[in-house]
Amino acid sequence: MMRLGTSNVKKCGVLMMYDSKRTGNSALQRHVDRVCKTTDDAGGLLQPSIAAFASCSRKIPLQDKQKMTEKCVAFCCKDLRPFRSIEGEGFRELAQQLIHVGAVYGPVAAQDVLPDPTTVSKRCHEMAKEERKRLVAQLNEINEEVKTIGMTTDIWTEDFHKLSYMAITCHFVTRTFKLVSKVLTTAVFPQEEAKTGDNIRREILRLLTEYGLDMSLLNKVVWVTDQGSNIISALRPYHRLDCQDHLYNTVMRHALNLKELAEEAPTVSETIEATKALVKYVKKTGIAALLSKTVNQMGDTRFSTVYLTLNSVRSVYQELRQKLEDRAESWRIDAVCPDVLHFLVGFLQAFYEAQRELEGDQNSTINLVLLWFERLKRHCGKKTSDTPYQVIIRGRHLHWILRKVEIKDLHRIATFLWPKYSQLRMWSASGRDDLHLEVRRQLSDHHTEEASTDPGEGPAPKKAAVYFEEWENQPLANAGDEVEEYSTHNHVMQDDRDVLGWWREHHVTYPKLGILACGILAIPASSSSSERNLHTHPHNPHKHTKHTI
Repeated sequence: MMRLGTSNVKKCGVLMMYDSKRTGNSALQRHVDRVCKTTDDAGGLLQPSIAAFASCSRKIPLQDKQKMTEKCVAFCCKDLRPFRSIEGEGFRELAQQLIHVGAVYGPVAAQDVLPDPTTVSKRCHEMAKEERKRLVAQLNEINEEVKTIGMTTDIWTEDFHKLSYMAITCHFVTRTFKLVSKVLTTAVFPQEEAKTGDNIRREILRLLTEYGLDMSLLNKVVWVTDQGSNIISALRPYHRLDCQDHLYNTVMRHALNLKELAEEAPTVSETIEATKALVKYVKKTGIAALLSKTVNQMGDTRFSTVYLTLNSVRSVYQELRQKLEDRAESWRIDAVCPDVLHFLVGFLQAFYEAQRELEGDQNSTINLVLLWFERLKRHCGKKTSDTPYQVIIRGRHLHWILRKVEIKDLHRIATFLWPKYSQLRMWSASGRDDLHLEVRRQLSDHHTEEASTDPGEGPAPKKAAVYFEEWENQPLANAGDEVEEYSTHNHVMQDDRDVLGWWREHHVTYPKLGILACGILAIPASSSSSERNLHTHPHNPHKHTKHTI
């Protein structure tokens, strides 16, 4: 005889029947798992968070993963998208949201979930406006608190339509000492206008005004750009620093001038020219596809292009020689001198590492400029074991570093604001004293500006020497100022690269220096952020698109 029981589920109000002898309460448990956990107290669907699904530990069967791979292949092939699209942050967020919808509502048709392109376009413009308003408000707020904001700009012309695009990126540090980089705009440069300094400046001002920025902000902006004469002319009325990546690219381009090297160090010029020709040949003939690693061709605009090409060939040198010998074409690699190749790769690697660090945007980079300048100067110094051609290569690079790279006060102060190097041991005592004076001057200027803009509570009392108060005597206890106290301490950092993180924790101890750090450490060392927006975007920017999100 069956022993049936009933149970009323409080969560959803359903009356459940069960056989206590055969199944116990297993049916009830299955109901709770499948229904009640996806409904709220009112009986509506309960939407689990995306993070809950992302953290799911269930193992996906291999067969299903293979199907997913095939769908990714179909997506890339049918829509003509690069394979790297599937690792993009936006694509993965979209995929996670689709998984979330499927988990809540079950199997649904894709067309019922995905919006129309027109809807996406309209929402994009709405989100851009919302983001723009938030950013403008944030910048206007920053404008009242800090002394310096960084901006980068670059112009790029695409080959097909010959349209020129201008990108402007803003860099600033928030109240919580977080570094923020935002693309303000990417817009088509007027086709009817020549790219003269006046026209570029006019377009920059137009775009920033259209964006809604308070134009007084430009008085605090430090621009970082390449050394194009038109860009320099356009920004002449403002503060500007040279892009360090472009500077070191210029150094290497001049130092490795093949015509000059043919006379001074012929083995070096022959090795570079032979490597360049070899890479071109193996790519043209399909040999490159048979190699275990990719070989890179030299480009005119890519940073560290000589290093990347030489290093790619050195990594497959023996493998490449064997394949050429099999084709009775070993003469093509004979002109590539292995010892010269090895030296050049090792020597140029320091420049490659410098450029990679200086173009970063996750942490402050302006504080790296002086240190890399000093390290590369030392790197290019003559070594006792150097052969004649190695002495020439080092000497040429040192000559062009000293000629092209100029260290400014902002670079020096940024290094001083890096607690790990606040004692400036790479400088002489007189150099350190001069810098301390400059830091004190900037702190004094900032304090004076704050006092002049503070309305206070009613008129200030009249003083006999109201215009000379900055020179009044100060209490002797003030002699031990922040600069002295900060520079004489041996500071410990949890993360050597997280300079702003250190100031977040210690700005109460050094409040004036903290404000200075907020401004100066926002300035990037290079203009790579604007260049990446133009050059490394998966698709060329459409002429009607402005990337602001």
